[in-house]
Amino acid sequence: MDALFQPDGDWQRLGDVAVVSHRVNSLALNLLASIGLLVGVWILTNGDLLWVGAAAVAAASWTTWRVIRIGRWIRSFGFREGERDLLITHGLWYKSLTAIPYGRMLSVEVTTGPVSRLWGLADVQLITASHRSNAQIPALRATDAARLRDHLIALGEKQALPL
Repeated sequence: MDALFQPDGDWQRLGDVAVVSHRVNSLALNLLASIGLLVGVWILTNGDLLWVGAAAVAAASWTTWRVIRIGRWIRSFGFREGERDLLITHGLWYKSLTAIPYGRMLSVEVTTGPVSRLWGLADVQLITASHRSNAQIPALRATDAARLRDHLIALGEKQALPL
């Protein structure tokens, strides 16, 4: 079944720094949400330690699961630059393989947020005429994202459909 979502060829994967940065980001966001949850439970139960303890165990379990899962989620991403199209595969439970012909790309966006910038990472988003075939490659090193952007733009212009 995996061959269906990863045809033969040289697939590029996201680096280990992407896993670490997403884990740190996930941990920080989940800890903030957990603190909010615990304060809310404390207020609603008038400080009943049984309920606060149960909420703390649930929050710790959820955070642990998210931190572990985000690493697997990032590692599931792969992309391959073919002669005529870009293939992107990802997914843990629901696997996906998207083939985007270079000539159908309308634009290529590179974005980064504050946490990603700290790690030197950027996301590459491919915009096509159909919103169903839009795709994103998250957490590439900034230099790789810039190289991929320039390469995809050049290939898109070369293979663009005549107007």
